[in-house]
Amino acid sequence: MFVARWNGVKVLEFNIGFGPPLARWGKGETRYGIRLIPLGGYVRLAGLDDGDATERSFNKKPVWRRITIIVAGAVTNLLLPLVIFFFTFIWISGPGVSIEAVTLGSPAANAGIRPGDNVLSVNGQAPADSVDFRAKLNRAQPPAAKGAQPVPAKLVVKKTDGSTQTLAITPELNTDDPKNPRWIIGVIPSGTFSIPDGARVTVQSYGQMYVAIFGGLAQLVSGKIPGGVTGPCGLSGPVGIVRETAAAAAAGLVPLASIAAFISVNLGILNLLPLPALDGGRLLFLVVEAVRGRPIDPEREQRVHYIGLVVLMTLILVITYNDLSRIGTPLSDLASRCQ
Repeated sequence: MFVARWNGVKVLEFNIGFGPPLARWGKGETRYGIRLIPLGGYVRLAGLDDGDATERSFNKKPVWRRITIIVAGAVTNLLLPLVIFFFTFIWISGPGVSIEAVTLGSPAANAGIRPGDNVLSVNGQAPADSVDFRAKLNRAQPPAAKGAQPVPAKLVVKKTDGSTQTLAITPELNTDDPKNPRWIIGVIPSGTFSIPDGARVTVQSYGQMYVAIFGGLAQLVSGKIPGGVTGPCGLSGPVGIVRETAAAAAAGLVPLASIAAFISVNLGILNLLPLPALDGGRLLFLVVEAVRGRPIDPEREQRVHYIGLVVLMTLILVITYNDLSRIGTPLSDLASRCQ
């Protein structure tokens, strides 16, 4: 929306979500709205699909200006995780780990852990930060499944009175979400506020996320996904996204921020693919226009986009059916099959 306005294009609508409108407002040239299906959003521009030929229409602008408008949304999706990660990690990435809160009756509380205690080591290794603390605790545990026996974790903590204690804490299986059980000891760890450390962890996490995404795309293209595209490790759609997000939210702030960033980057990459009905498809037509020196017939382009939209919606239906078929399988079981 902003890039379109900077380029002098009239913005007719800005919507959060798709489908029937739930609320609409705005008295100027732009109408804002919230729609029923919360799976993204869209901007409607004069001249993009309605045949508007005035000076402020999309098609009246030079090709390079139209390209910047088309890619703006996807680029925002690709950059948003930097913001998400930064404002998450600056609070918890400073050196050292302290205990912010302890759940009453939890293994940690029974072992003597109290708020304000500092964790010096976990299983003989000093945690760099609260994220590393969780990783070191989980690394020694078996997959979280019914009947699995946890391994006691050895923690060395510095108490608020300055004394040092060595504690053996056996995690317990949390089944608040029966489909996504996990090992917990009942604490909320926190690092210290640090902008430099937060920025460092942000860059590391951002890079690791891209490695994971492109690794998955490579498996998809090469046909090496375990069980195939429609198997337990295959593509996920809206239902799978909601399920994964709920599990991440139950696990804490960092997993939730990670899944939000992961979804944002996936949307950005998907939108830039040269497929009809997506921004990448429109971008491809603009590149062809720039090379040819003249635009492709608008009616032909629209037909291509409509066909692409039908194919895309069909694919979404197939993926949604695939997601629904997985609902009876715990996420932990799905994850173990995909390793």
